[in-house]
Amino acid sequence: MKRIFKYSLALVLLLGASSLSLANETGYEVELIIFENANGRYLNSEDWSFNDKIEHKVNEALPDNPISNDKEFKELDWNSARLAKNLNHLLKNNNYKVLVHKRWKQTGLDRKESLNIPINTRPAEQANNSSTENAEIIGNINPETKLESYITGDVRLIMSRYLHFNVNLKFFKPLLNNNAEYEFKPFPVISERRMKSKEIHYIDHPLVGVVVLATPYKIKTEESGS
Repeated sequence: MKRIFKYSLALVLLLGASSLSLANETGYEVELIIFENANGRYLNSEDWSFNDKIEHKVNEALPDNPISNDKEFKELDWNSARLAKNLNHLLKNNNYKVLVHKRWKQTGLDRKESLNIPINTRPAEQANNSSTENAEIIGNINPETKLESYITGDVRLIMSRYLHFNVNLKFFKPLLNNNAEYEFKPFPVISERRMKSKEIHYIDHPLVGVVVLATPYKIKTEESGS
């Protein structure tokens, strides 16, 4: 009986070690498109206050791991992106405004090691007129400045028992205040979606849409010699 127990324990440890090794050898090419619903017809259809508590929990639970932690991380060009046709359709549709199209490769990492991929489309001239992103209303805007919606925050791919994609963003839209002046107001875009690799996933939001695709590949290592 003891001999069987020792054998079973050794097998469990071996399988566990193999799984860990496999995880470290798995990389993902990630393609991301974020777009705005340009007509803003859902702007007043939601109660946005509940997002404050959700945002605090998300920020509290996730680690701050910069992309420099991953030797495999690299920005990729969009020329060979699988979502290229999807992007073209969105660019041609006047109902949508593309905010982000981004493609990169990274190691598949668990929640504690997951990388926060920075997203920031704020134009420099608008940043100069803004105070802090944590305010409910962001700064007064010069009337001569061309007003553009933008989005900031981070996203992350999480490889655990299942693959997950985490979105922790703020969407800023120029709106008229009570003094008939344009100001930037932030709207949280917070979600975590369980996903399958090689499949296109869509994260819906009243103001913003997120399209993501993660394609796995085997990381070349010195040990494998491949």
